[in-house]
Amino acid sequence: MNEILLEIREFIKKGYFKNEENVRFSLVSRILKELDWNIWNPKEVATEFNTVPNEDKSRVDIALFDNSSTPSVFVEIKAMGKLEFDLAKHEVQLRDYNRNNTAPFSIITDGQKWRFYYSQTGGEFSEKCFKDIDLLEDDIDDIELIFDAFLSKNEIRSGKARIEAESYLKLSQKQRIMEDAFPQARRHILKPPFPSLPEALIAIVGKEGYTVSIDEASRFVKKQGAKKQIPEKPRTPRVKPKPPPTKRIGTEPEYITKYRIQLANPNSLPSKIKRYIFENSPVTRGEIKTVCVNEFGCKSKTSGSIGASIKLLEFDGYINVFGHGDSTKISNV
Repeated sequence: MNEILLEIREFIKKGYFKNEENVRFSLVSRILKELDWNIWNPKEVATEFNTVPNEDKSRVDIALFDNSSTPSVFVEIKAMGKLEFDLAKHEVQLRDYNRNNTAPFSIITDGQKWRFYYSQTGGEFSEKCFKDIDLLEDDIDDIELIFDAFLSKNEIRSGKARIEAESYLKLSQKQRIMEDAFPQARRHILKPPFPSLPEALIAIVGKEGYTVSIDEASRFVKKQGAKKQIPEKPRTPRVKPKPPPTKRIGTEPEYITKYRIQLANPNSLPSKIKRYIFENSPVTRGEIKTVCVNEFGCKSKTSGSIGASIKLLEFDGYINVFGHGDSTKISNV
């Protein structure tokens, strides 16, 4: 999915999405397909879904159904750049859809910006927003993780998306900002003046109007680090038990299991990348891509298998990843 998101980002920059229909068909539907929704089955991905059968006006752009007669997700789509224009009106529109035919998750997007709402919680509808992403500004890996966690068919079906959304909404506003700021703070420590991770976190959260002490930031960073487990290396090849995910959103993409199994084979790509990192740490993502093409048999540096292998090693606590793009610094734990 990483490659598709990068291509969509380029299309947005070039202004290819001229209207709402472009966004719905060429952007949103493309992402849904990657998240295992059958976009060709109207019973699963229903467009112009009538939330009130006896009324013609209440139609949501896309309703997703997961083996149920009731919708799991509503997606309301706007033309590119129009999401923040009259956002309150858009939220009222989604609120009204959910009054008559509630979907646990609701999304408003203009293609570039996405706002995720968990409908089955109390309060004003605007307060039900638990995640927002920007396909131009946010880190591609973070975007992929959020889509996988809260919009993939598997996570919706399993109930993991619901559990994670409820957990996030229970956090205080400052805690949410700290959670959201953590990946950015990890990237900032690699840039001059090279602050410590707690210092970087304090600076980012401060821009949002919240004061965080150095002790509070240090405890938060320590808590984030505790999410990682460093598994013992098996003496004989075997499928390593699935440890808790290390990313802040608490879930892992479905493909992780597939690549985790491959680690049992010393000749698989994940095993080769792991061995290369351990023998040459620290390395950059760009260096890993180069060696994968030149020595490990990958067809191109944009191969999704490279990114998936690195993501697995990070999830399972083998490596630390700091930075963004090909200059990302990767070291063994």
